[in-house]
Amino acid sequence: MAGEWWEKEPLRFACQSGCVKCCLSPGVIFFDEEDIEKASAYLKAHPRQFKADHLVRENGEWMIDVSEVKRCPFLAADGCKIHAAKPKQCQTYPFWRENIESKRNWKAAGMFCPGVNAGPEVPAKTVRESLEKDRKAPDIFSF
Repeated sequence: MAGEWWEKEPLRFACQSGCVKCCLSPGVIFFDEEDIEKASAYLKAHPRQFKADHLVRENGEWMIDVSEVKRCPFLAADGCKIHAAKPKQCQTYPFWRENIESKRNWKAAGMFCPGVNAGPEVPAKTVRESLEKDRKAPDIFSF
């Protein structure tokens, strides 16, 4: 990915305390087997029970479908109940390919997320690693 615009103009991001806007947005949260193992261990649940209690399977993918009326089951008043074991998709926000494919998209992400363009510069290596972690996420998450 050499030569990406964000390698020449470093991105800034700092998750803002108390903000859960990204958790409230309608969309799909994907869990791969590694995410399931990590989250179920964190909750001290068997992976099979974790899947039965929290996930649905569509087209071979495990997921949570979040809508205006159906919140993420892990979102509590004080934040994410599985923050330390959240899935890669949540870990990598806002560095999803659709948010950083152009300056315009990054600016649009900033209109939604108060952490975009706040805080310290994020090294390009970190952005690349986030893109690699979240490479399976579909293009339905753009703002």
